[in-house]
Amino acid sequence: MGYDKSFFEKVFSTKRMERYFNLYPNDEARAILHYQCNLELAEAFYTSLSVFEVTLRNALSRELQTMTGRDDWYVVFANTLGLSRLNRYVTQASKQITGRHESITSSRVIAELTLGFWVSLLNSEYERLLWKDLRRAFPFMPKKECFSSFEYVPYIPKQGVS
Repeated sequence: MGYDKSFFEKVFSTKRMERYFNLYPNDEARAILHYQCNLELAEAFYTSLSVFEVTLRNALSRELQTMTGRDDWYVVFANTLGLSRLNRYVTQASKQITGRHESITSSRVIAELTLGFWVSLLNSEYERLLWKDLRRAFPFMPKKECFSSFEYVPYIPKQGVS
């Protein structure tokens, strides 16, 4: 069986593959190779990105627990002016947990929160409310660079790099 355009569109979807085939309209093999290279590149980043996400999550969660004095620190977001928009992430995490027929616990909610959530805590809009406490999560990073270092993290595409 040959791996051609129709095979890749059937297996991975036309929508996902169209950008590769549009990039190389007269070279199907090159479009497929580009997609395969993209998968390999995403695979190469996977472990490092996973470790980064868990490390960031644990560090920020620890500081939020200290700040609020609660394991379920995220519940204060709903009633805190300037943080209530973050509650949508918590709601989504809770839906994921209940969708798996698991009970909602603070450790499950925290583990289910996305990398986008954790990085968003470091956005400048939360500087006044959170940064003083979250800064302790990065004790060896110069204060000037601490939060700007995370500015582009959410732009890493889920499918890897193209």
